[in-house]
Amino acid sequence: MKILVTGFDPFGTDWVNPALEVVKRLPNEIKGVQIIKLEIPTKFNVCAQVVHRAIQQEGPDYVLNIGQAGGRNGITPERIVINLDDAKTVDNAGVRRINQPI
Repeated sequence: MKILVTGFDPFGTDWVNPALEVVKRLPNEIKGVQIIKLEIPTKFNVCAQVVHRAIQQEGPDYVLNIGQAGGRNGITPERIVINLDDAKTVDNAGVRRINQPI
């Protein structure tokens, strides 16, 4: 079995993305399950392509995307997914998307 675990690179004024640091610290295997770690760029229109390519190449059984949510004080799984890019700030390429379908 394989699990692909992703984390975004640092963005904005941050030099470190805690979510990516968690991903990096995972072992390569847990109880016989291969852990594939992937750093993804914080860039609209690029990050999804990078993840899609990794899924095609690695053929994971599961994908776990780890993200940073500023201001939260614990681990909080997303309860509602809205497939829109809607950001208050620009990405690492200087692009800001508002209410755009992913």
